[in-house]
Amino acid sequence: MENVKTPEKESAFSTLVFPVLILVAICLVCSALLALLNNVTAPVIEANEKAATLASYLEVLPEGTDAAALTDYTDLATEGVDGAVETPDGIIAVKALADGYSGEDVTLYVAFDDEGTITTLSVDASTQTPGIGSNVGNESFYGGFVGWDNDDGSVSSGTPVDTYGGATYSSTAVFTAVNAAIDCYNNELS
Repeated sequence: MENVKTPEKESAFSTLVFPVLILVAICLVCSALLALLNNVTAPVIEANEKAATLASYLEVLPEGTDAAALTDYTDLATEGVDGAVETPDGIIAVKALADGYSGEDVTLYVAFDDEGTITTLSVDASTQTPGIGSNVGNESFYGGFVGWDNDDGSVSSGTPVDTYGGATYSSTAVFTAVNAAIDCYNNELS
């Protein structure tokens, strides 16, 4: 007798097993392509993030600051501080983050003169609710921190600025990040 394939056996393989094998092969190829793409783009993404951070530091440092002359501090122990740079003149800019509304970070860049007074501040509140929490990123809110001296202690609602109405979480994130920057300056950088 000949070994004849029955339609039941043929259709079971072609309708159940073969499509699964094809899908597994497609998934493996897609995974390999994504891994390759990640390896190719990871250095570019990292370089872009460093460039954006450097640009944010330069935004709060005095005009004409030479980026090549900055001393970079990356291994800081202060909670909420992601790094700092120092100019040859002793001006220090600190990058600090704190959880705002929905746990999304509010990022601050705080510049201190050589005596520890806040000279400039930049707040990225783009992760906060548009038109409410994002308003803590307006200079009309955070400008009150400029001139705050480390000897004045930590900041809080009403000292030196009030909480932004309707944006308590976002305002608290700014206070927390400014305090982290002050702590870092006092305990690790000055």
